[in-house]
Amino acid sequence: MARKEDNRSSRGANRRPGGEIDRYNYVDRDIYSNSDRDVYSSAGSARKSSPKRRPPKKKKGKKVGAIVLAVVLLLCAGIYVYASSLLSQINRDNTDANSYVQQPSDAPQWDVLSDKQVTNILLIGTDRVQDGIQRSDTMMLVSIDNKNKKVKLTSFLRDLYVEIPTIGKNKLNASYSNGGAALTMQTIENNFRINIDKFVSIDVDSFAEIIDKMGGIEVNISQAEADEMNRVMDAQMSAGTNHMRGTLALYYSRIRRIDSDFGRTGRQRQVISCMVDKLKSKNPIELSSLLHDYMGYVTTNLSDGEMLSLAASAMGIMSYPMETLHMPETGMYEDKRVSGIGDVLNPDLEANSKALREFIYGTDAQQ
Repeated sequence: MARKEDNRSSRGANRRPGGEIDRYNYVDRDIYSNSDRDVYSSAGSARKSSPKRRPPKKKKGKKVGAIVLAVVLLLCAGIYVYASSLLSQINRDNTDANSYVQQPSDAPQWDVLSDKQVTNILLIGTDRVQDGIQRSDTMMLVSIDNKNKKVKLTSFLRDLYVEIPTIGKNKLNASYSNGGAALTMQTIENNFRINIDKFVSIDVDSFAEIIDKMGGIEVNISQAEADEMNRVMDAQMSAGTNHMRGTLALYYSRIRRIDSDFGRTGRQRQVISCMVDKLKSKNPIELSSLLHDYMGYVTTNLSDGEMLSLAASAMGIMSYPMETLHMPETGMYEDKRVSGIGDVLNPDLEANSKALREFIYGTDAQQ
């Protein structure tokens, strides 16, 4: 009874004069009393005696995170092993092109033009070794312009009459047989004043095998080209789009008799474009298989890191529109016969250099 009175007196202490409860200061202490807690405790003792405890959610989250991390690490390890396997198949040639520093006497005395957002890679198609000599059949500069999202192909005709370091004046394709890719890159750089320090080379017969592994390509040809293919290769082609296996595509890219080396290099650029179109239709698994088959045919001075970077951005690069050019440009050379060398294309180096720099970099600035 004493405690009840105490409680009442406690509640009364929170009443305002006149008996009105002060709701801002009123607290019913009964709900916090030990006796009341004992009543609730005894009433629910059966329920609370052995409560079920759930495992903390954080531990479950940690387990899931650990599993995800393990899967990611395994995938990364698998990709690394696969990439290492691919890169190990590539043939390497790291000959220093800077050893060929002799400057052509008739080339523009401008600084070599370069841009960090433009990657120039010289694609060299070579003949099989004969009598200890290997010659370049195709020299095509692939310029990846990440600034303007374009790929630009420039064919350098093999009969270009230029000054080759350590050799003297000769046809451009003589640079490869005398000094390989390094001398070829430096010869083009010296004469046309554009930066080239990366190359990929492949012999043209292997090129046909690559096209076969792709399942062939679709090529749009003229009637004259179809007639030549039918005559020499016993093909059954007509003007328009034709499916070509490797040997047919290779012969098509080397046709010269019906027109000139200008037409021939144009066909080479078309074959490259058709190959890119075919690659676009492949799914990642098929692309991976093709890469595995291709690598053994390739010789390059690209580092592993550069190769992996190009591979990672390949899908984006293949979506870039493609533009083409040939060197020398029409009207910027003269036909000439040189004793001991034969028929050559004698270029106006200043005019051609300006045109090439404008095509690749968007400027002909004479630095």
